[in-house]
Amino acid sequence: MPDVKTAQQIAESQYAFGILFVVLFLISITAVAFVVKDLKKENESREADLKEFYKDQKTESQEREKKLMEHLERTTVAQEEMSRTLEKVQSGLKELSLEVKYLKRGNQS
Repeated sequence: MPDVKTAQQIAESQYAFGILFVVLFLISITAVAFVVKDLKKENESREADLKEFYKDQKTESQEREKKLMEHLERTTVAQEEMSRTLEKVQSGLKELSLEVKYLKRGNQS
């Protein structure tokens, strides 16, 4: 049974634990590197998604701004038309007021 005794000596020696430590250290470094690589790939994917989202939002914002400007132009035109109409109404009221004054003077005489 020298094989069992040799195996027991190897198991009790510091060399075995040193080798085991080095192997476990290398395995843990490999695992950490894999996790970091996976996280980096995931971050790149999220960054691409965010860039696409930003691009879509920018396009939508430009379309919305264009529609708002068109609406503002239509509103401005409508307000200008209302302003001209009010000026005409005001002019008509002045003429009517003058006619009423003229009629009152004619009746008083």
